[in-house]
Amino acid sequence: MHGTVSREQSGFRERVQSFVNSQISEERADALDKTDEFPHDIMKSMAREGLTAVNVPVQYGGEGGGDLEVMILCEELSKRCPALSWTLGNVILYGNNIIGVNGSEDQRARFLPGLAKGQMLFSFGLTEPDAGSDAANIATEAQLNSDDQWVVNGSKTFITGGTVANIVVTFARTAPSRYNGITAFLVDTGHGGFSWSKIHKLGFRGSDTATLYFDGIPVAPEMILGGPEGLNRGWEQMVRLLNGERLSLSACALGIAQAAFDAAVKHVRQLPPPAMAGSRQTTEHRLAEMAAKLEAARALAYHTAWLHTNKMECVKETSMSKFFCSETAKEIAAGAMAVMGPDGCDMALAAQRRLRDVLILSIGGGTTQIQKNIVAKTLGL
Repeated sequence: MHGTVSREQSGFRERVQSFVNSQISEERADALDKTDEFPHDIMKSMAREGLTAVNVPVQYGGEGGGDLEVMILCEELSKRCPALSWTLGNVILYGNNIIGVNGSEDQRARFLPGLAKGQMLFSFGLTEPDAGSDAANIATEAQLNSDDQWVVNGSKTFITGGTVANIVVTFARTAPSRYNGITAFLVDTGHGGFSWSKIHKLGFRGSDTATLYFDGIPVAPEMILGGPEGLNRGWEQMVRLLNGERLSLSACALGIAQAAFDAAVKHVRQLPPPAMAGSRQTTEHRLAEMAAKLEAARALAYHTAWLHTNKMECVKETSMSKFFCSETAKEIAAGAMAVMGPDGCDMALAAQRRLRDVLILSIGGGTTQIQKNIVAKTLGL
């Protein structure tokens, strides 16, 4: 039905909720934030539960889900521990989706079964020190050598999963054309020319982020994304993924906002009765506004996912969803901290962690300003 999820998708949500409640305690989420260590144990648990296979076609050992299932998964994980949405994203977004949408048949057969079982981690190597919002400004390059292999040299930064990935989908310049001279290579991180340095972040701790270095790494033509036919088609391959990425990040924002809102409501309910009638009304009205904005954000995100699933044009809507959900979640997380007073700032409680986590969602996957530019363009401005 228009704008809603199916009975099967509702069942999948219950399945994810059950996994989160049984496998990821509040204490584990807090410890992950403190240590900032990649949660290999939880990743193995998610693989055993089949969550790494959610959007892999059945013929490759997956569950055959799509963007709505990925959104549900990201939203439910983010209610407890948003970093896990990104660690799992090393598989379901940077692996399953990239190979499923843009990979050659040989690449699908080679990588998707292992990704579905959680045996491999991918990462998405696009951003560079001088190529952030202007992604086409990349300087990493690949040149063809005498052995008919492409040799990759350059660096990437703010790469999620960069320290743990087996394969980095690496965008490099292979021709002078700004948009038609970019190729995506499947770079094996086991090569000696690959190295990294970890970036320590304010939020999403436990989901590793790194600067990556490529020093003369040879890549065979069949490891171009899409096979040899993918040469100089990296930009169009990336564009095909943007709507799904924006929806996934919208879902992360919804999960954080819902958890922050629920904590604030619980806090207010436990307060002693006010000394004067009506003295709590301002707080109650603030929570009512949060509830309305959260429902509006969720309606926009899932309506947009319905459009995308049914292959309707939705660039405007995915950009709207990305910036509206992330900005609304920031407002709710900050508002929840204010409602909770001193408890909101207590480092032993999750309220402050939610605010630290949510801030990156206005930046990663295309900044709020870039999303507004896209919407303005679709309006003919």
